[in-house]
Amino acid sequence: MIAFREPLLLLALPPLGYGSWRAVYRWGIPHTKPSGRLARITSHWLPVLLALSLGLAAAGPEWRATVPGLAPVVDFAVVLDGSSSMRIMDQGDEDRWHAARRLLAQFILKRPDDRFALILFSAHPVTLSPLTSDHLRLLHMLARLDLESRDDGTAIGSALMTAVRRLEGSPARSRVILLITDGAQNRGRVTPQEAAEEARRNGIRIHTVALGQSGESLVPIEGGGYARLHVEVDHATLQQVAQTTGGEAFSAEDPGGLARSLAAVDQLEKTVLPVDPPTEGQPLAAWCLLAAAAFALPLAADLAFKRGKPRPTWLK
Repeated sequence: MIAFREPLLLLALPPLGYGSWRAVYRWGIPHTKPSGRLARITSHWLPVLLALSLGLAAAGPEWRATVPGLAPVVDFAVVLDGSSSMRIMDQGDEDRWHAARRLLAQFILKRPDDRFALILFSAHPVTLSPLTSDHLRLLHMLARLDLESRDDGTAIGSALMTAVRRLEGSPARSRVILLITDGAQNRGRVTPQEAAEEARRNGIRIHTVALGQSGESLVPIEGGGYARLHVEVDHATLQQVAQTTGGEAFSAEDPGGLARSLAAVDQLEKTVLPVDPPTEGQPLAAWCLLAAAAFALPLAADLAFKRGKPRPTWLK
């Protein structure tokens, strides 16, 4: 989109064009009227184009393009459970951990104008990435991310509070926490309800996705084989957290359910900015001046040729 720094100067273009069209200057041999087609055209249009090019340059034209990431539609803080229970396989050969990372990458790719922060938690939350519009970096981080040997547990409240801190200073119109977990709070000093109240006070919505079902599940172990792990999914708390902030709570028993949940979140957060997105301008005045120079060169050469010669009788 083309814009002008001094748009009022565009009002001077019509009189500039008319005056240059009516100028006494004539193109061609000094003592004869322009007779050829090219000479007649250039005798009028070269001065006009020169005047208009200078007028446009004075108005400060610039090409304005949208700046991605400065005022996004939505700022997301993705809170991902990294506890040992995420190794459970609900269906096929893909465990919850790999399914969550794969589907989160697809979710990010669908929202190129938004910013994301990434928080991983088990017994303690860790901010892997602050808010960023660099989606390629986020995707590389998700691809390399793995469950490491760390203090196990599920500190949902602390993770949510960390996400609130990442979003509370955001200028985005919508700020959203996306919590993906397969357990219940068993670590941390902050309860999920306390974090939800803090999010509500800051105008932040929380969407929760509960992975799997409560009960015993098989977890692969190193060296082959499986171990039985008992997991409790606290659907009631996740529902309460979402309702407190005006968000939605989803339940996903397998990767297919997680995909449907993320698709629902994607539809819920299709908001529109109340103002135009920010833009940055690239000046175009230099191009106008180059055009003016191109139009002025033949005029200057012709004027130099006519210098000192008597005024043609056909102009009197």
